[in-house]
Amino acid sequence: MSASPSPTITSPTQTSPVVINKSLICQDSTVSNGVQIAIGTVLHPRSSIIISEGAGPIIIGENNIIEELVQIVNKSPEPMIIGSNNLFEVGSYIECKSIGNGNVFEPKCKILKNTIIKDQCSIGAGCIVSEDKICENNTIIAQTHNSQIQTTSTLPYDHHSSIHMTHLELLHKSIPLFHTIKKTPILEK
Repeated sequence: MSASPSPTITSPTQTSPVVINKSLICQDSTVSNGVQIAIGTVLHPRSSIIISEGAGPIIIGENNIIEELVQIVNKSPEPMIIGSNNLFEVGSYIECKSIGNGNVFEPKCKILKNTIIKDQCSIGAGCIVSEDKICENNTIIAQTHNSQIQTTSTLPYDHHSSIHMTHLELLHKSIPLFHTIKKTPILEK
């Protein structure tokens, strides 16, 4: 079997394509056996992807950015599926059923069990998404002084999508200069 070709990714702000042919997983991140991470994803130092005893696998799509102190935990016997092009910012806690594509999880937000986050959602800093909630496409949850508000808009996604690939390219260039990278096997299809 031969390895499949690397995807070519072009961001709206650049003229030449960025070729990302592997994931970057920092040595001091924690990744349980049974986690599947697709091409292009970056795990910053001290991030954790944990499968609890008896829980199903965690399957992570392409080109996600998982920053420092992020915890992605599956305690359910069912698989946790995470799509592509998501940004998990510092200290966010994720224990949901599934996540679609193009979402932003701001610092220290919490997504509780059995929650479904569809595509292009933005969860604000410090917000808590309750158990068993379904966030439809383009949902925005933000924190005010004493409450959370929820609305829908494409504006956060438009901003996220305009810089995500440039951010990812920069991380793929800079992280190996300052951190030890785990050796990861490249799976053939």
